[in-house]
Amino acid sequence: MSFSIPKALQHRVIGISGGEELLVRRAISDLILGAGLEKDDYDLQHLSGDSSAPSEWLGSAGTIPFLAPRRVVVVKNATKAKPDDISGESLKALPESALLVLVLEEDASGDERKGGAKKKSFEKLITQAGGAVFSFDLDPKKAKDDIKSEVTKRGKTIHPQALELLTEMVGGSVSRAYEELDKLVLFAAHDQISESDVRSIVVASREWNIWRMIDTMVQGDIPESLRQLKIILSNKGKVEDVAFGQLFPLISRQLRLLYQGRLCLDAGVTPDRPGELVNSFPNKPNITSISDYQRNSVMRSARNLSLKQLGMAMSHLSEADARLKGMGASFSGIDTIERLVFDLATTLNPKKA
Repeated sequence: MSFSIPKALQHRVIGISGGEELLVRRAISDLILGAGLEKDDYDLQHLSGDSSAPSEWLGSAGTIPFLAPRRVVVVKNATKAKPDDISGESLKALPESALLVLVLEEDASGDERKGGAKKKSFEKLITQAGGAVFSFDLDPKKAKDDIKSEVTKRGKTIHPQALELLTEMVGGSVSRAYEELDKLVLFAAHDQISESDVRSIVVASREWNIWRMIDTMVQGDIPESLRQLKIILSNKGKVEDVAFGQLFPLISRQLRLLYQGRLCLDAGVTPDRPGELVNSFPNKPNITSISDYQRNSVMRSARNLSLKQLGMAMSHLSEADARLKGMGASFSGIDTIERLVFDLATTLNPKKA
């Protein structure tokens, strides 16, 4: 459902979800203003699902407004509560002056499937009660157009290569791109934002740093690979936690995408139209479902690799995982990861490493 403030305000209960955090925040602010309230208004209350019960949400939203046309209650982390603790009848019973906004998030810290199921349960509950659900999900395929449009609104233009790089560095997130544009617009010396402006100012996502690390391994640039590794590991807690939680899964993801890209090249097909080859690809990650800029990066590197090299690289990753778990010789966690970088670089670019 497309987001429209006038249409949204026709409902008494609204669910908002999605990975675009900035767009979610903007939607909530627009709803509050559209309801005739301001930031610190008496008839506006912010609650959290992990510290309040649904009965409190309903009680607050059902209160007759004092000096405003509507009583607005925003509940963040609403999925921390149990859907069974709130009924559709209680939502339908809210007065016309009520506006209950439930921010629905998937719980990635625990069981991801369970978190997603709770989110769907809340969405079903809201719609059955006559409410509306709006989603602001990540859509990397539309990201470049949205970012370019935002640059124009801010009185600037952006070079095509700079736009490509910015989209890559923020992981296809429009929210993160908008935040980085705040700095880029001020920093850019000319009317057009250049690629060098992006490289100098933008704080890259961890996924991009890992991809950049693998890309420099393919090029045989070990110093740059180690520099990217240092960025990835900096101020992020225990090395082992970062390795198991993010570093190893993302390296594995990139290697599997490269493997799929190499299969496409060997079969003489393009990754956006792989034909029957798609049946051999996993659901996640799947080269056919990633954004164009990610696919282009994968194919550029895949051209310089063989299936044998990629298979060996995956073996190195498995061995490093085992060492960190105490199933192999390892001096320290950082030593194991740096050794992995050298092993991957030697395998992915044996001529230069």
